[in-house]
Amino acid sequence: MQLSIESEDNGVVQVKSSGRITQDQLAKKPDPLGDLLGAGAFSRNVLLDMSDTEFLDSSGVSWLLVSHKKFQEEQGRLIIHSVPPIVLNVIKILRMNLVFELAENEQKALAKIQEKAS
Repeated sequence: MQLSIESEDNGVVQVKSSGRITQDQLAKKPDPLGDLLGAGAFSRNVLLDMSDTEFLDSSGVSWLLVSHKKFQEEQGRLIIHSVPPIVLNVIKILRMNLVFELAENEQKALAKIQEKAS
């Protein structure tokens, strides 16, 4: 798994995920978002683009769930968007689509951020 900051505008950080999000990857870095974004990471508005994510296992779902909870606790927001069908199926099978804030694409994710700010 690779995470990279694509942009940061108007209090919104756009992060892109690529590769496989698996137990092996997360064993090396258990908090990749916190490491990438630094201090105050979970108090920010983050859009996570998963369009280049090839695979997500249960450890990956667990990592997303823990991250989601940290964002809630610190009054930040995590919106996951552009999720490939194979990854979205895993999320739906585990009913995490009822927990995570998901958007079909980047435009819709940005619209969700702007709705809440209004």
